[in-house]
Amino acid sequence: MNFDWNPDTIKWYEEANEYTGFFKNVADLIAPKIKGYSTFCDIGCGLGLIDIELSKSIQYITCIDINENAVRSLNKKITDKNITNIETVLSDYRKIIKSWDIIYISFFRGSKIEEFLPYCKQLFAVVNKNDSESNLKKYRTFNKITCEKVEQELKDKNIEYSLTEVSFEFGQPLTSIEDAKNYIRSSAPSINGAELDGYLNEKLIETKVSRFPYYIPKRKPIGIFQIKGDID
Repeated sequence: MNFDWNPDTIKWYEEANEYTGFFKNVADLIAPKIKGYSTFCDIGCGLGLIDIELSKSIQYITCIDINENAVRSLNKKITDKNITNIETVLSDYRKIIKSWDIIYISFFRGSKIEEFLPYCKQLFAVVNKNDSESNLKKYRTFNKITCEKVEQELKDKNIEYSLTEVSFEFGQPLTSIEDAKNYIRSSAPSINGAELDGYLNEKLIETKVSRFPYYIPKRKPIGIFQIKGDID
């Protein structure tokens, strides 16, 4: 996952996951499918939130990412939770020549799924269902890889797969109006004041909860692809 991990984005992402349980929901779908396997690698792991959830479901997890802030944050969580079966690697995955029972990739951009197949028995790829994410889409500087695009690519290359399509809540809890404005500006830095106020007037709701009195709801539809790797 290519993301600008910094103290603010790390805080928001972790708070969103804590508030909604998004990665626990994803892990609950994947855990039964990896039963009987021993090694698991999350390539482009980011904050490793799925790996924390899956650490009780598989013997050994390797988390690889090139972002030092993300890996540092994950290392802290591993220590705080006394997790002993997750190894982190700060590196470009292309520099690592190794294989695992399971390779997991999520919300990726630019990589071709088939490039991972020689290094695993099973590949899981979590992909956004669509690219119609709010009226802030125009501020993005990249195009998202969608479920439809991945599915068509697999069909074109005659690669067999199974696909699970689900939708989970993954909105953003916020501590104040200013926190909400900073959150939106982090993904849309060129947004003007009028558009920002209009967006928050439309999306922001009050929760009556002291820790997070504001919330921007968001359903996140995803596709979970499972593909047999080249290793028997």
